[in-house]
Amino acid sequence: MWQGSFQRRKTAIGRVAGKKAFITGGAQGLGACFARMLADEGARLAVTDINVEGAEETAAAVNEKHKNAALAIKHDVTDKEQWKNALGAAADFMGGIDILINNAGIGTFGNIEAASYENWRRTQEVNVDSIFIGTQLAMPYLKDNQPASIINISSVAGLIADGMMLSYNAAKAAVWMMSKSIALHCAKSGYDIRCNSVHPVFARTSIIDPLIRFAGGGEEGEKKLTRHIPMGRLAEPEDVGYCVLYLASDESRFVTASEFKIDGGITAQ
Repeated sequence: MWQGSFQRRKTAIGRVAGKKAFITGGAQGLGACFARMLADEGARLAVTDINVEGAEETAAAVNEKHKNAALAIKHDVTDKEQWKNALGAAADFMGGIDILINNAGIGTFGNIEAASYENWRRTQEVNVDSIFIGTQLAMPYLKDNQPASIINISSVAGLIADGMMLSYNAAKAAVWMMSKSIALHCAKSGYDIRCNSVHPVFARTSIIDPLIRFAGGGEEGEKKLTRHIPMGRLAEPEDVGYCVLYLASDESRFVTASEFKIDGGITAQ
C-alpha cells in the first residue's frame, strides 16, 4: 500500500500537491510564511486569523501566484463555535482537510510574583486550549482525508525555562506533551494521522519585537537576544517553514509523536 502511494507522490508536481491545509494565525509571521511555502509546493489553503484583514492579505498574495489556492477566514481560536464554522468553510472550499497547522499563539512575559491570573489564563486559552478545541473538532475531517498530519507550533520555551516567561513556558510545554498524546491516540486507533510539534527559537517575526526592544532595541537588542544561540542569529521564518513543509508532506509518513527543534543549537547546551 505504501509503495504504491509513494510511487504516485513521486510523479506529482510539488511536495504537497493535492494537500488541503488549515493554518491558524496566518495573518503574518510564521503562519503567512507557511501559507506561501505550502502553496508553492501545490497545497490549497485556508488561512485563519482573528486579524481577518491580515489573513486576507496572506490569501491574496497566495492567490496572485496560485489562482484560487487560498481562502481567508476570520477566526478567534479560543471560540468553539468559530472553530466549527471555520473548519466547515475550509472543508467546503478545499474539498476536505488533511493538514492542520495549529500556529496561532501569543507571547507573554512575567514571573511567578508579577504575572497576573488574567494573563496566565489568556496565555493558556490562546496557546493551549485552542489546540485542544481545534484538533478535537478537526478530527472527523482528518479521518475522512487520510493520510493526514497535525503540526503544532510550540517553542524552545516549551523545552527550556526562563524565570520571566512563566505562562509562556507552561503553555508551550503543554503543546509539546499534548502533541505526543494526540499522536499516540491516532496511531493506536489505527488512523493514518500523524501529530508532531515544532519548537522554534526566536524567529524574525513581529512576536519578538517586544523582546528586542526590552534588550535595548535595534541591532544591539538583537545581538543580546541571540547571544545564547550557538549559531549566533535569529531563525528566519523559512527555517521553520521547511520543517513544517516536511511534516505536511508524505515524506514524513512514518514520523509521529516527535518534537522538531529549529533552534540554532540552543537546547543542546
